[in-house]
Order: sequence, then structure tokens, then C-alpha cells
Amino acid sequence: MKETSNPEDKGNKKDFFKNLLKEKKPHKSEFIVAIIANLIFLYIVNNLLSWNLSFIAPSFQEVLWIFNLSIGASIVGNILFLIYHPGWFRSLIKIILNILSFMVAYYLYVVFPFILSSGITVLVKIVLILVMVVLVIANLVEVVKLILGLLKRE
Repeated sequence: MKETSNPEDKGNKKDFFKNLLKEKKPHKSEFIVAIIANLIFLYIVNNLLSWNLSFIAPSFQEVLWIFNLSIGASIVGNILFLIYHPGWFRSLIKIILNILSFMVAYYLYVVFPFILSSGITVLVKIVLILVMVVLVIANLVEVVKLILGLLKRE
């Protein structure tokens, strides 16, 4: 039996991609909340070792630099978004932030500064790999959005 193609299905797929690449109107409050959340996260990350948590290994010190770089870049990016936020610019900054986030996940995977049972260790490493895959996909989407945004400007 031969399946016929439903024209509505093609429209739905087209709408899906159109919505995926569609510009969302940013709200300044989102950027302010992100800045505040990142400042809190920066404080937490830099104090984890001094809290003597049983599941954080001293090797966490080895990944602290990339956390600080990534969080600092996110704070700067959100400050820039408060001032200037056309779609192509947001995509460019998100690409940089996604690369830094990928590096955080990668270094956490390689150094693995956690003291966990073997089953939990495997699960956390799988989650870190999935996070890296998602970040690569997110970056590909942002590259397409950047290119389309730049082409719209011309």
C-alpha cells in the first residue's frame, strides 16, 4: 500500500523550522535575572571547596578556571544584551557562550572532580556527554540563525 504525502505535514515541518529560527523579542528583565543568577553561581562555584562537601574532590580546583571564564563571559554577554540585542548579535554571543559551556562539560568529564559511587559516576559521565552533544547541536542552530540574521541585514 502506497502512502500519500499529506500537504499539512509539510506545512507542519516548515512551521517547526520557521519557529525554531524565529526571533524572540528579548526582555531586559531576562538579562538582569541571568546576570544575578550567574553572580550567585559564581559565588557558589568559587566556594564549593571551602564548604568541605564530601562529594567534591580537591581536583575541582583544576576546573575552577573554566567555570569562572564561562560564568564571567555569560555575565558580560548579558550586560551586552542589555545595551544591544539584535538577533544576529545574540546568536554570535550564544555561540561563544555555548563553546565555553562545552569546555566546562568537557573538563568536568576529563578531570571528574567528584567522589561518587561507581554507578552514579557512570550516570554523571553519560549526562556530561549528552550535555556536550546538546551544546554542539545548539551551536549549529545558532550558526544558522547567525547566518540568516546577517543575510536579513543586507
